Amino acid sequence: MKIGSTLFRRYSPLLLLLILSFSGKAQYFGQNKVRYKKLDFKVLQTPHFEIYYYIKNDKLLKRFSQEAETWYKMHQEVFRDTFLKKNPIILYNNHPDFQQTTVLNGEIGIGTGGVTEALKNRVIMPVMELNSQTRHVLGHELVHAFQYHLLLEKDSISLENVGQTPLWMVEGMAEYLSIGKKDAFTSMWMRDAMLNRDIPSLKDLTNSNKYFPYRYGQAFWTYIGSQYGDTTIVPLFKNTAKYGYENAIRYTFGYDDKTLSGLWKNSIDAHYKPMLKADSSQIKITGTKIIDNKNAGNMNVAPALSPDGKYLAFMSEKDLFGIDLFLADAKTGKIIRKLSSQISNGHIDDFNFIESAGAWSPDSKQFAFSIFSHGKNQMMIIDVSNGSTISQTAMGQVQQFGNLTWSPNGKDIAFSGMVEGQSDIFSYNLDTKAVTQITNDVYSDYAPNYSPDGKKLVFSSDRAAIQANTINAVLPINLAVYDIATKTVSNLDVFPGANNLNAQFSSNSQNIYFLSNRDGFRNLYKYNFADHSVDQLTDYFTGISGITEFSPAISVSATDDIVYSYYRYQRYTLYNAKLSSFTAKRIGNHEENFDAAILPPMENIGVNIINSNLNNFDRFEKIVADSMKTVPYKPKFRLDYLANSGVGVSTSRFGTGVAGGIVGMFSDILGTNQIIANISVNGEIYDAGGLVGYINQKSRINWGAAVSHIPYVSGFRSYGYQNIPTGDNTTINALADRTDIIRTFEDQFQVFGAYPFSKIHRFELGGSFSHYGYRIDRYSNYYNADGYYIGSDRSRISNDVASNDYGIPFNSFTLYQLNAGFVGDNSIFGLTGPLDGFRYRVSGEKYLGTYNFAGVTADLRKYWRAKPVTFAVRSYNTLRIGKDADRLYPMYVGYPYLIRGYESNSIYKSTSAQSSESFDINQLTGSKIAVFNFEVRLPFTGPKKLTAIPSKFLFSDLNLFFDAGLAWTNDTQVKFKGEPTYTTQPVLDANKKPVVDEKGKPVTYQATTERVPAMSVGISLRVNVFGYFVLEPYYAIPFQRKDVKTGVFGLTFAPGW
Repeated sequence: MKIGSTLFRRYSPLLLLLILSFSGKAQYFGQNKVRYKKLDFKVLQTPHFEIYYYIKNDKLLKRFSQEAETWYKMHQEVFRDTFLKKNPIILYNNHPDFQQTTVLNGEIGIGTGGVTEALKNRVIMPVMELNSQTRHVLGHELVHAFQYHLLLEKDSISLENVGQTPLWMVEGMAEYLSIGKKDAFTSMWMRDAMLNRDIPSLKDLTNSNKYFPYRYGQAFWTYIGSQYGDTTIVPLFKNTAKYGYENAIRYTFGYDDKTLSGLWKNSIDAHYKPMLKADSSQIKITGTKIIDNKNAGNMNVAPALSPDGKYLAFMSEKDLFGIDLFLADAKTGKIIRKLSSQISNGHIDDFNFIESAGAWSPDSKQFAFSIFSHGKNQMMIIDVSNGSTISQTAMGQVQQFGNLTWSPNGKDIAFSGMVEGQSDIFSYNLDTKAVTQITNDVYSDYAPNYSPDGKKLVFSSDRAAIQANTINAVLPINLAVYDIATKTVSNLDVFPGANNLNAQFSSNSQNIYFLSNRDGFRNLYKYNFADHSVDQLTDYFTGISGITEFSPAISVSATDDIVYSYYRYQRYTLYNAKLSSFTAKRIGNHEENFDAAILPPMENIGVNIINSNLNNFDRFEKIVADSMKTVPYKPKFRLDYLANSGVGVSTSRFGTGVAGGIVGMFSDILGTNQIIANISVNGEIYDAGGLVGYINQKSRINWGAAVSHIPYVSGFRSYGYQNIPTGDNTTINALADRTDIIRTFEDQFQVFGAYPFSKIHRFELGGSFSHYGYRIDRYSNYYNADGYYIGSDRSRISNDVASNDYGIPFNSFTLYQLNAGFVGDNSIFGLTGPLDGFRYRVSGEKYLGTYNFAGVTADLRKYWRAKPVTFAVRSYNTLRIGKDADRLYPMYVGYPYLIRGYESNSIYKSTSAQSSESFDINQLTGSKIAVFNFEVRLPFTGPKKLTAIPSKFLFSDLNLFFDAGLAWTNDTQVKFKGEPTYTTQPVLDANKKPVVDEKGKPVTYQATTERVPAMSVGISLRVNVFGYFVLEPYYAIPFQRKDVKTGVFGLTFAPGW
């Protein structure tokens, strides 16, 4: 006798095809990283660096190279380390190009200034809008290069030790070594922490994401360098990498981290508290609070006040899942509508919002702003009455631009932009569509603003600092005025050592309002053209600020209203005030004091290497032209990493087996070509498999190829009586307990490619050739009639014998596959699944060779966010068609990730309780399936602003669901009713004649050719298990199942669809 599964006997050789249909969709959804243009990199070698570039600006490239070597000398004095090999730097012309980098596989956000990766210690960065920013980012990233070099080259520590070093230590160190202790922006953050009585401990910095690691880390390292000397920094960093920060502090200083936290906190209090005036005037805010975290978000930035003073456009994370553009009543702060978002407008890849603001038309009816779209910044103009798009325009060679200002005559929009790494002022004419370059020089010109009389543009610039031969690493940003009639630029002699930003003309064109850190704080000032005097209008203890020091934070209307962004409680709140309501205090044009900008402690007790060098940045000897040379580009293919999955040995009645694997990745220096190789074994030598794949990312089309040998192992156990030989040349009839190990070997070559139309949509195309073969090993244990073990053997049985035993062919076969698909995804993912946007996939596969069939899939998903819940809908349909469609292993619609309440194991367990005419498992299998799902998703536990119950550890969604699924074949009929209709059918023998019982009566059974939908409702809780996987326990009430009276509990492991 044989005991086994009928489905196995029918479909075993074709089970693999079901696996393949899913493995071919590994990138089933997901957004695209589009490379819109092919970049031709060249290589410039300096004494310590290889700079990969394509910029056509020799002066900038030379300056960049010299500054890289200057930073090397400065950092070397701290790290006491030497680069024996030239360190690679990949330089992009602008941020939009940088976001398309192939060096890194992940997405690059607009807030990322640069990245240093550990595998090849490559520094990847763009030229920034300001010379000072480019210098700072370069210095910051080269600190990381030294950090990685320190870990890679030392025997006692390795790259893995980075995991023991908190992010605030890694990033804070890079900030301190590239900025120093004089930083008005970070000081503002520290004053806010002191004022809020929220100075974190080192444990808080490590365990909480509340505290920005760059700012607080910089403040910490400033304290260490000032109190114990800059020579203490690297030993503490190395000890942290070896032992963790707690043990490292004890080892380095002789006391624990709590003591050091207390000393640091005391230093902050002692430094900033005396600066807080007793009358509390520094925390009394002028104007009316209109936008805060109650009616918007924590981050309300880039304010733009309409000329008539009635409306305010601003950016906010009000809806939690990214930054959107909102319109509000400028007087009351009432949110009128969302003007634009990435979800509602598929042309927007992202908003240029961190250091840019939009501009209103003179009639206050249209709004223009900068977006990221198709690999560059583009200007979008919308109708504020309904949010509709009027135009979307690229600015020719100006790939990156922002900070728009609309001319009073309504014909031109001026902005600051970049061409070949150089930041200048440009103007776009709305009638002629022409872009005009207004300034053209080595200086960084930034954030223009038109005078209401249309005669001038005021902007920020480093021209005065460069013309004055400033030697400090940080170049001050001053104010300049462009006369439109004479086309001349003049510098305003105001606070030459400070950063003066966000200049706005008054309604009469006689004054300029701007922000300055001239006293270490961040306040509002007014410049008077008549007598060149300056008045201070605010005296705030924290400051008026956007996300960065260079972010726009004020906007002035033609009615002399001002909206400004006030920083407090780590939030950005918008206030509206009349300019006449501020109390003006006359200040000398050169009256500067940066004590409040100094991070504590004020005095340096230890060796002061870093700040001394930063203050003399341009006094370091520059490398000469002879030490720089251009060399041909070479891919430099090398191993990125090699990892193993562990090795183990096991023994069992099937023999001794080995399990293990190794994976390696190779790539060139730019990441445009990648090779991935994997080999693994899990059992015997026959179970060894491997794959080698190649991916080309050089152009917009991503394509590749792979060759693989993969064994798939399955098993089957059976019992039967068998004559076996004995030692005296006789045989006995013994019970044979047989286990067959069936190996299916897949040898495959595949090619694949994808063409992304945008960040959201792409087209995929691929094909493969596969050959399948089998090996069957039989392990037999023999027992006599009394059940005693009498022997065993192992043998390889032929494919013909296996085919005869199982009644199915085990012949080798080949398959040719072609596939194509359209994919779209702009969804916003929540804690366990998407909460907004849409996803779709429409695809087809054609199989040729031994089996001939085709598959078509249409998977459509839509999510509507209606705080606090999301309404989610899915329509999933997949069909197999062709002459061999019904020969394949049938698809099962009862999997819980399709419909809940119809799992096969629960139906099998209750089979005995079902009548012959009940809804059975056959209703759930077929060559075609259709699924409809509806869910109401409530973020249940997790982040406070998102979920019903705040939790720092348990992230979950509570869901109400309705599921419906239908499976059918070519031989069945679809009926939309509660249950199928059964008819009495005779049992036929092999000759298709009716079978009769011992009384001569026909043997019959109940059968149906109808297929009806399976439906269920219920509730589930999806839990994000520490980011590793999503667990979903659920309770479902399956309507079609008569074997359950109420409902069924189930469990699945899958994110929300």
